[in-house]
Amino acid sequence: MDTKELMENIRADLRKRPNSHFSEIYFRSVEHGASSFSVREAPTEMLQREEVKTRDGKWRLSAPVERRKSV
Repeated sequence: MDTKELMENIRADLRKRPNSHFSEIYFRSVEHGASSFSVREAPTEMLQREEVKTRDGKWRLSAPVERRKSV
């Protein structure tokens, strides 16, 4: 399973189960056949892209932000 596919799976999982801890995301991803390295790499990439937010150890998807034009 490549990183992009794994990121899609994690997004879908967070839509179903918001406020999951990283360990829950990790174990569910490994159950679906992802390697442990990929599971660590994909959420890191998502954090760098600011697609997920963490608070008190719980992960959730970020709401899409509309960009405003500067006048």
